[in-house]
Amino acid sequence: MKIQLAAILSLACVSACFAAKEAPQKSGGAATAPVVWKLKFTEDFKGNKLNEKTWSRIGPGTSDWNRNMSERPDLIAVKDGQLHAYGVKNDDLAADKRSVLTGGISTHGHLAVKYGKVEIRCKLEAQKGAWPAIWMMPEKPKAKWPDCGEIDIIERLNSDGFVYHTVHSGWTAEHKNDPPNGGKGNIKPNDWNVYAIEWTPEKITWTVNGKATHSYAKVGDDPNRYPWTEPFYLMIDMQLGGQWVGAIDESTLPTAMHVDWVKIYSGSRNGKTFTEFLKPTK
Repeated sequence: MKIQLAAILSLACVSACFAAKEAPQKSGGAATAPVVWKLKFTEDFKGNKLNEKTWSRIGPGTSDWNRNMSERPDLIAVKDGQLHAYGVKNDDLAADKRSVLTGGISTHGHLAVKYGKVEIRCKLEAQKGAWPAIWMMPEKPKAKWPDCGEIDIIERLNSDGFVYHTVHSGWTAEHKNDPPNGGKGNIKPNDWNVYAIEWTPEKITWTVNGKATHSYAKVGDDPNRYPWTEPFYLMIDMQLGGQWVGAIDESTLPTAMHVDWVKIYSGSRNGKTFTEFLKPTK
């Protein structure tokens, strides 16, 4: 009887172990399933003019980042399969009193995405006072900044050999390290780099040249902690000057950022897509 019982228990143990090995892991639910990214949008800047169905030039504002922005046509150029956004010394003070002018483009009013992978191949020229940026803002914000949320894919200062990755929200304004809302990624300073975010309902992960460099995860259900739950549009701009980057050396201008392509992917888990695209009309 003891021998028979031992055999039964041994067989049950083997069966249980085999079942545990073969059964799908349920811990964490769908959020732990691998993400499959599928390319849905490509901008490769062919031709010799900006595709105005997708992009608009960024105009001036009163913030540090857009104080010197201008829609002047020569500040954005499309040629040789690339976009070039310039920062220049202003040679026509009669038309515009600002001493420097910068160019940038935006998909606002044309294309926005909620969750997904956004990838940009870009080359940044070094310059004292240069502050090129690639970032995202909500297409239809439900609150004022920073509560509405902001995703800074990259920002580079001067001639740094790295870029900054940051998110802004109502929560991060008071809790920058719970979890850390910013990180850095090393770059090839004088060469092309591929910058990306992989944005899911649970987390935003930044990559440089395919290597993960920072992440910001959702914690709990407080919308102030993770407001990135609606469509955001993309901005690419060659900024100059400001409190963060410091003074501009105007004698060494012009400077530029060069963009080879922009790609946006939809994401899915277990065959279910979680990315949403919005194509508003202005």
